[in-house]
Amino acid sequence: MVLTEVAVAGCTYQWYKGATPIAGATSLTYTATTSGNYKCRVTKAATGCYKNSNAIAVSVPCKEGLPAGEAGEMLIDENACSIYPNPNNGTFTIEANVTTQDFASPETTIEIYNNLGQLIYSEKTNSQDGIVNEIISIGNAVSGIYLLKIKQGDYYIAQSKIVME
Repeated sequence: MVLTEVAVAGCTYQWYKGATPIAGATSLTYTATTSGNYKCRVTKAATGCYKNSNAIAVSVPCKEGLPAGEAGEMLIDENACSIYPNPNNGTFTIEANVTTQDFASPETTIEIYNNLGQLIYSEKTNSQDGIVNEIISIGNAVSGIYLLKIKQGDYYIAQSKIVME
């Protein structure tokens, strides 16, 4: 999705995803390729005063590998789950909506990957009425950013980042 800010003479632009500035995203337009909340900070070059645009929620489907012989596209919804507290100390709660049109199985797998892409945690759980609500505790987690993925069968249906301190 292409996001556009109105041109203002004597100003600079910086696009953000959430509270994080996006490296190199300093023009009037930005093409969002991942789901999230985006905004643009417009700064008056002469004074340094700035104003942020309203946040724009973007939902972008992602392609995931499908099993051999299957065609199509697998959607991952980055807004289908919430994690709290986030950041955390390795103990947190996951709430996820796992109801999809194609998958009605109550068995769901929660996977957590470190920043090297290594699987560090995997747990099978059952959803109740399409909702997963689990308390996860990773006792010896190293500080950093982790990726949580929720899967039904061979299909990833949700993902979110976790910050452990």
